[in-house]
Amino acid sequence: MRSFSNLVIKILFTIVFLFGIQILFFSFAAKHTSWAPLKNNFFIDRSKEDSIEIKVGTFLGNDSRNYYGDSIGNRIDIIWKTYIGKGTTIVTASKGVEEWAGAGWTGQPLIVKQKDKIYLLQGSFDHQLKKVDAATGEIIWNYEYDDILKGTGSIWMNDSAKNVLDRIVILQGSRKGALNSFSGSVCPSFRAVSFFTGKELWRMNVKQTQSYSRDCDASALIFNDTAYIGLENGEFVRFDPGKCVVAQNDFNSPTIFATLPLYNAEDCARHGGNLVTEASPSRIGNHLYISSGSGHVYGYNLSTKLIDWDFYIGSDLDGTPVVTADSCLLIAVEKQYILGNGGIFKLNPRLAPSHCVAWYFPTPDFIFSSWKGGVIGSASLNDAYNDGSYLHLAAFTGIDGNLNVVQYDKIKANETVLGPDGKTVYATPVLQFTKFIGPSISTPIFAKGKLVAAGYHGLHLFSFNQQGHFKLLELIQRTFEASPVADQGRIYIASRDGYLYCLGDTSSATETKNNLVAQTNKNNVDAKSLVTSPQSKIKNKDKLSSLSNLKIKKVDASELSISDSSRLNSILTPSHGFDLIIGVFSSQANVLEYEKIWKSRGLVTRIIVSTKKQFLLSIGNTNKKDELVTLSTVIKVKYNLPSWVYENSSK
Repeated sequence: MRSFSNLVIKILFTIVFLFGIQILFFSFAAKHTSWAPLKNNFFIDRSKEDSIEIKVGTFLGNDSRNYYGDSIGNRIDIIWKTYIGKGTTIVTASKGVEEWAGAGWTGQPLIVKQKDKIYLLQGSFDHQLKKVDAATGEIIWNYEYDDILKGTGSIWMNDSAKNVLDRIVILQGSRKGALNSFSGSVCPSFRAVSFFTGKELWRMNVKQTQSYSRDCDASALIFNDTAYIGLENGEFVRFDPGKCVVAQNDFNSPTIFATLPLYNAEDCARHGGNLVTEASPSRIGNHLYISSGSGHVYGYNLSTKLIDWDFYIGSDLDGTPVVTADSCLLIAVEKQYILGNGGIFKLNPRLAPSHCVAWYFPTPDFIFSSWKGGVIGSASLNDAYNDGSYLHLAAFTGIDGNLNVVQYDKIKANETVLGPDGKTVYATPVLQFTKFIGPSISTPIFAKGKLVAAGYHGLHLFSFNQQGHFKLLELIQRTFEASPVADQGRIYIASRDGYLYCLGDTSSATETKNNLVAQTNKNNVDAKSLVTSPQSKIKNKDKLSSLSNLKIKKVDASELSISDSSRLNSILTPSHGFDLIIGVFSSQANVLEYEKIWKSRGLVTRIIVSTKKQFLLSIGNTNKKDELVTLSTVIKVKYNLPSWVYENSSK
């Protein structure tokens, strides 16, 4: 009897032991080899479905907002371009319906590697979120929103997803949608979409508040599977992106833990309804930091789940806080609601708000479109690419058109500047490099020894060395509001011309084979250093003369005996609008030389030929005369040169 009992005990022990081993095996497999349990208790190999590497998964790359991709090459030839469409939106009731093409601010593509292929995630003005093959530009899928997509998404890996195809989630916002009433109960302008399928997973209702917007431009920050985002209704939202409930109109909605207002009653009195938050949160340790449209930089404590730090500036703050290697914040300041200049703050959030300013860099006031100056985009840093042999650099471009690069860890001795309030005095950083590239709301990006800066006059590629000497390598002339991203030597950026561009080196056999552009880019410029006096290379017989007696005729490019025609940006016959003329020449060689100088300064040029075979160099063409008058004033102040606004005629 005793032996039988011992046998039973041994059998039971063996069963329990084997069952325990099985549990340990599958637990290990699920955690380390991407195996996932299904409802029927069978297991599938999830790694065969994804094998995902998130290379750039949120705006400016990470929680610190200071990573832009792995590398940037030496050229910006067009490898491919893909038309991403256009769509309608309503910004103000007075302007009514507007049609926008391509993609704009912030508009930075996200980058994901799936097995051996690279994909981009791009929001665009045609109301679509797109998954794009980074090698070819082929659009894999589209998901349609109710309005244009301005911002950049964030990618979250949901390891608790019931369906393996829902494991990689894109969180992306849009404008509210013309058909969604501002005062209506539902405005789902923030959504989650499956990376694999392009199918909707949930929608978040952006509630009506005292802000005049219900859009979503920001990128969510996801920390320990909890997401945080500032919405344009002025609320800071903490939510669970994986746990959904059925909301109004029967769509799934994420579980919202809490919301906090990013404004107070005094802000409402000062800003009216302009309380929108467009910036994305960043993280230092157990605090998140976010710039608000109400004029505050807030610190949110992840432990207490409360705002416990508040630095007040007063302007509309659009740029995202960027975290430096010394755990400080770079804050972009627009010229709005303030007496002084906009610019860039460096703040130390470990100190009390009254003592946290390390320095301020003001930028000149300048009216462009609806802006009055300051910095709209964010600053960028070379920290992620600095092995210790480079200077600690920060780059940013103002509405005034100047790209500035400063040593963010050094201040000028015995020099101070006025802050945004026009009266407080602050230290200011060492300016390492500056160049006029034209007005911009885009954020520049660094890689090791390279800097890319885009704007309304084009995209500039610079190299720089350990001593901080910068050289312009190339320029491609398009209209850019979005921020670029880099991967394996290529640059990806969407333009307002309706296209998503892949830029890089087409000189190698591999790139030439994959080049999907029918015509090579003729706008790339091997620009020299900026010339102080542009007249210095012009022959004496060419004068910067008046246009009063010149008549324009239709001229075919074949009439011109230009040996290197690829250097000629355009020979155009104006039929409407206005040109800003900077010079009149009798020599083709001289106008081409002069054109190179203005291209190197970031201006979009074209050459017009008169009936007297004189060459007019235009540095601006638009239907808006006032923009050219403003540009003419800038040219006069900056270079002490005359220019003329010329009205084109088709007669």
